[in-house]
Order: sequence, then structure tokens, then C-alpha cells
Amino acid sequence: MLLAIRRPGDVLTSVGFFLMISTLFPLAIGPNPETLSLVTSSIVWIAVLLASLPSFDRLFIDDFESGFLDRLIMRRVALWEYALVRVISHFCLMGLPLIASLPILALFFAIELASLPLLAAIIAIGLLGLTLLGAIAASLTLGARRSSILSAILILPLAFPIVIFGTLASQAVLDGAAYGAHLSLLGALCLALLVLSPAATFYALRTAIEER
Repeated sequence: MLLAIRRPGDVLTSVGFFLMISTLFPLAIGPNPETLSLVTSSIVWIAVLLASLPSFDRLFIDDFESGFLDRLIMRRVALWEYALVRVISHFCLMGLPLIASLPILALFFAIELASLPLLAAIIAIGLLGLTLLGAIAASLTLGARRSSILSAILILPLAFPIVIFGTLASQAVLDGAAYGAHLSLLGALCLALLVLSPAATFYALRTAIEER
């Protein structure tokens, strides 16, 4: 996290990309509040997905190329623990700034400030799930050519359930409707990934190191 803080460009790029994608939609479909209210949650989640995809490719590549992963194995450090800590640090550095920029979007989409805390919590759960998926994809494509493209191809189909339930839950919050069922399904997906992702990432990292 300290190394990433010393290179704030990556974080600022993700936040800027997120805001740029989100603000382009009102310019394209018009500023009519009634029209925007129907697609606000869809726009936000599409922007979250597209802004987070490029960052997943850098999850393990620096440690892999520098030989840090080899040193972890020599010290008998469990790779699944390393993967879990890496996911949490990446979520804190990339996900939390995106969530912190939501008040700016509230100005463009006329979102009530009272809805922002719950909307931020839903997006945080979804972002954690996307990051866990990104860890699996990044470890599977480690060392491959054009790994960013391969990683995106792997993530996108698997990310659809998270985006769908996140969009439904967010739209229900904005409409003042019941959101519990959609949020429960989103949380269940993230809990399942929290169990599966470290193990899958561990085997993929070990395979990549052994085959190098």
C-alpha cells in the first residue's frame, strides 16, 4: 500500500476514468431528470466495472517479475494469505477512492444525499466481489502476452451477476423500494468469492511460478 501511495497516478487515473464515463451519459441522453433516474444505477455500475478492469492486471505482475513471489515461497509464506491481503489492499487503494467520488456523481444525476451511504455500501460490496474475480483472472493470465485483454475476457462473463444484482439493489434504493433481496444475493456472491478466490488464486500463482 505504501508503494502504491507513492505512485498516486494509478488511483487518480481510475477515479478520473470512472467520473468521465459516468458524466458522459447525461451528455448523451440529455439532462432530463426523469430519464436519468431510470438509468442512474446502470450507468454507475457500468462505470464501476470499466474503471476497475484495467487495475486488475497489475495485481500480481510486479511481484511476479521482481521475484518477490519466489521469496515468499522460499520463506514458506502461504500464497493464499498473500493473495487475500493483496486483494484487500487493492480494494482499499482503488475501490475506496471510487466510492468517495460518489458525491460528485450525485450532482450530475440529482441523487438524494440521504441515499448515498446505502448506495456506497452496495457499490463497496460489489467492488470487493469484482476485485476477488480480478485476482483469479490476474493470476491465471500471469506472464501471458496481452494479459490485460485475457483478464478482461475472463472477468466480464463472471462479473455479470454482480453487476446485475448491484444495479437492481442500487436502483431500488434510489426509487425508495425494497432492496433487501437483491442486496442479499449480491452479498452471497461476494461471500462465495471470498472463500473461493484465495484458493483459486493460490493454485494459479503456484502454477505460474513453477512454469516460469
